[in-house]
Amino acid sequence: MGRETELEEFRAALDEQLDDVVVLALHGPGGIGKSALLRRYAIEATHRGCAVVEVDAGMVEPTEEAFAAAATVTGGGRVILLVDAADSLAHLEDWFRKRFLLSLAPGSVVVLAGRRPPSLRWRSDPEWGDSLRVRQLGGLSPAESLRVVSDAMTGGIAGRGARIAFADGHPLALRLAGRDDGLERGDGWSPSPAVVGELLRRVVGSPPSAAHRRALEICAHVPDATEDLLSVFMPDRAYEVFDWLRRQPYVSTGANALRLLPVVAEAVNRDLRWRAPDAYLSLHKAVRTHVQDLVRSRPEPESLRAAAAFNHVQARGRWAHGFDWGDRHDSVYETPCDAEGIRAIRDLSHEALGADGLATVDFWLHRQPEGFHLYRSAGTDEVVGVLGLLRFDRWDAVETVIDPVVRAVRDHVESEAGTGLGQRADLVRFMLVQKRSTEGAAVLPRMLARITKEVLSQERLDWTFVAVSGNGRLRRLLEYADFRQLRGTLSWGDHGVTIYGHDWRTTGVSEWAELLDVRMLSGSRAPRSRSLPRAAVLSRASFDDAVHDALRAWHQRDRLAANPLLRAAFVAQASGDPEQVLRRLIVRAVEAIDHDPKAKGQRAAVWATYLKGGSTQQAVARELSVSFSTYRRYLKRGVERVCWYLWEQERTYVAQARSGRLHYGENSDGVSDTTGR
Repeated sequence: MGRETELEEFRAALDEQLDDVVVLALHGPGGIGKSALLRRYAIEATHRGCAVVEVDAGMVEPTEEAFAAAATVTGGGRVILLVDAADSLAHLEDWFRKRFLLSLAPGSVVVLAGRRPPSLRWRSDPEWGDSLRVRQLGGLSPAESLRVVSDAMTGGIAGRGARIAFADGHPLALRLAGRDDGLERGDGWSPSPAVVGELLRRVVGSPPSAAHRRALEICAHVPDATEDLLSVFMPDRAYEVFDWLRRQPYVSTGANALRLLPVVAEAVNRDLRWRAPDAYLSLHKAVRTHVQDLVRSRPEPESLRAAAAFNHVQARGRWAHGFDWGDRHDSVYETPCDAEGIRAIRDLSHEALGADGLATVDFWLHRQPEGFHLYRSAGTDEVVGVLGLLRFDRWDAVETVIDPVVRAVRDHVESEAGTGLGQRADLVRFMLVQKRSTEGAAVLPRMLARITKEVLSQERLDWTFVAVSGNGRLRRLLEYADFRQLRGTLSWGDHGVTIYGHDWRTTGVSEWAELLDVRMLSGSRAPRSRSLPRAAVLSRASFDDAVHDALRAWHQRDRLAANPLLRAAFVAQASGDPEQVLRRLIVRAVEAIDHDPKAKGQRAAVWATYLKGGSTQQAVARELSVSFSTYRRYLKRGVERVCWYLWEQERTYVAQARSGRLHYGENSDGVSDTTGR
């Protein structure tokens, strides 16, 4: 089934009238279909009336005499020699090519099938030239994979897609998966431990030592692995195990490092996760922390590759199927927006969004050209995708009028955090992929790597929003990654847009990464991150501004009712009317100034100016019998103490909310002791 290219090459060799012996060397990992292809070769040659000799070198004593005897054809003449397990002849290679092959009749065809190719010495020998033809066997196509799985399945048709995704075109894995009842869960079929174990036994075998097994497990967890990566976890043996890995038939050499065959990486991961879940989680966290640090510490493009690795590491769970996280062929690369690329952006925007959408793209190209990233085909350099990542630390009236998506983001931020300046928000506004592109599956993961890189490397980021039009897989991915859907769907031209957002003030990057760790193991049933009910978690500067506003509005109830502190954690945790809770907590904060005997004048200045009120500042200074400059100093320092006291309350309750130790509205007192008493 399949392998039409290899069959045509064999038929062509049979048809050739040559005076030399032709050698076809097939190589690939265990289970890739070498033996099955040799059987088809034998049938083809027999139908043509050729003399066929089949030898399983793994079953023959590894000596010159034993092999020559097994490969002897009676009667002489042209022979078609099919040798399986040709790796067993590695130590006999010089004899085999210099003496044995030259003893065969002219026009003979020899097919060698093994896990490794012939030596470089043989492949580079000019005497063999076109007579030695080396071909690596890859996986089957999706259509061929479907036929293999369907033929192997004895029951219904459930789980075909999951079985094909697991095997990734590997014939043995397809047959094992097709016959496997698997582990039926809410999210569909997954391979049983028996299938995973059999696959590892037949494809990987037993690693030489525990260190080699550890290296294999590390490589299985990342998209590609370098010796530098291994040295982080096993500094004394990194070179040794890396050299061993690079010689394995299920390992390929990528543009940047080594890569395991996808089905092998999947099987190694599942095996460790099943037999040693604690060790698996420990390995996962160590690798994830390492690549997360690389994102922050390395310049581009290394940091961008590290961000892609972070996504790959967190995508080990079933939830991420359908995304080509590894882009094993490096088919797409990112470039910044330049003058030459603007035309390509406009063409792709018009194709995907129409005239109205193009007008919005043009607007943002003028306003924030640095936020646009192009994704080009590695083969043609053609632009096949565009990412528009906008950045806001203030809200421009023109921008919110022109773009309803930005207006919706602004309204959400202000409803959650108030109208003060200083809120930093990133908006993934455009994610456009060329419809006719064959690299389309690789574009979105590249875009997600850029988004992850921006999240992990920013020193201060309050919000990240993503505007999505259609694309159910991306929606599910965002929900899994703890991005919450804003209410409603916007109408934008002919498109409906749904906005997803994550508030980094309530769930910071470190906590978010740990949440993904749990979900990677537990799936979508893992708990969501805790967020504060109605919460407006303010920056320290915005918090202090809100305290000042509350003091100045002490006798203006309408103005106090709009203060963002009413939705802060230290207020939300207490039962009762939020305004009365806030007033009570501010009074206690002012009274707490007296805990410092040297600060009684500060407490008196704050109390008389704001809580008592009704007098000018000059009058309050006279009432306190201090100079006006002294009064101003007392007032300034007293307000600072109130801000600090309340901020410590806020920090305490935010931490308790995140850890689950606090239930909002159940604390009737509403105060924790931050004075050290």
